Amino acid sequence: MSRSTSAGSGGHRREIGVAVIGAGVLGLAVVDSLVRRGVDVVCFDGRVPGSGLSGGLTRTFRHRHDDERHVAMAVDGLAGFREWERRSGRVLVGTEGAVYSGMGPADVKGLALHAVEHRFVEASRQDEVFPGLAPVDGPLLVDPGAGAIRARNTIDALVGWVGDRIVQADIHSVTVPRDGDGVEIQTTEAIYRARHVVIAAGTAVPRLARGVGIDIPLQSRLHVRPHFRIRGYEPGLTRPLPCWVDRAGIWGETVYGSPIGDTGKYVIGLIGAEVDTPFGPDGALPEGSSTLVDAQRIVEYVERALPGLDPEPVGVRVCVMTKLPAGSDALRAWHTDGVTAVAGHNLFKMAPVLGELLADAAQNNELPERLVDAGAGALDAP
Repeated sequence: MSRSTSAGSGGHRREIGVAVIGAGVLGLAVVDSLVRRGVDVVCFDGRVPGSGLSGGLTRTFRHRHDDERHVAMAVDGLAGFREWERRSGRVLVGTEGAVYSGMGPADVKGLALHAVEHRFVEASRQDEVFPGLAPVDGPLLVDPGAGAIRARNTIDALVGWVGDRIVQADIHSVTVPRDGDGVEIQTTEAIYRARHVVIAAGTAVPRLARGVGIDIPLQSRLHVRPHFRIRGYEPGLTRPLPCWVDRAGIWGETVYGSPIGDTGKYVIGLIGAEVDTPFGPDGALPEGSSTLVDAQRIVEYVERALPGLDPEPVGVRVCVMTKLPAGSDALRAWHTDGVTAVAGHNLFKMAPVLGELLADAAQNNELPERLVDAGAGALDAP
């Protein structure tokens, strides 16, 4: 997998083909793609795989995005998940569908362009698509091909395929050495030289990319996601609730929601510009900050909008969100000779296709045009 060299290094340097930094869903997807291509690749992470931005049990797979290029990537992402399901024998994306409030014809142009099945349902028929939702004023948009991602199943499947390529080590830096021989990676366990490095390390991407001259304006925020019991839930008998995106705000908040597999639990989180708690690279929070305020807002939303859920939380996850200036669905990859970095938010659902594209970048030492195109405008303020 890697070999040591003593040329000018005293035997302490190890040479590898491709290094992938970050064992979240993106990093693991890149490693899996490269392994299948027969590439010498090693993945580095100081934590348990999937415990950073990819942590938790559920994500929402949805086709709808404001940018039609991201709709296309979501379509290919779902096809990739179905292939992963075939290989793993596990359910990775459920068939619950997704329901949106506050959408109109202008919001589905990307879906129509890429022939994604969707429909609008009048308020009088809302129980057909979302039982347990309080009465709405306008039509609901339904994406029947959407569903809840089984995040832990996905990570477990990827680790099962590439586990022997993962090295548990913290990464201090990524630099271009003076001798120009590859890219150097300083870790807690050894010094490595790689032909190419892919940085998919979540909140650490800006710090590591800075070592090779790439400036990434990524913001990190704490995001709270309480879990609620679904009233009357019986495994195998109760009709699954769909994923939920409420942009109408008629109940006082804009939110998203997702079932947690077949556990009988449902997670809700706030969306919008004035939510979440910013924190710096050292993990410090602004004085007086607390995620409890956002958690209480969500509880009050559930009481008003979702009578099908018990409003007393049965659990909570406080996770980290990373966002580029263009907003919550922005993504971008950066490239310099020998190094590719990727950052954004809501990328889990695109992991299969992004993994292939980033593997292409590592092999060819240049960004694929599709990846360049997908990141256009990612640095523009919304």
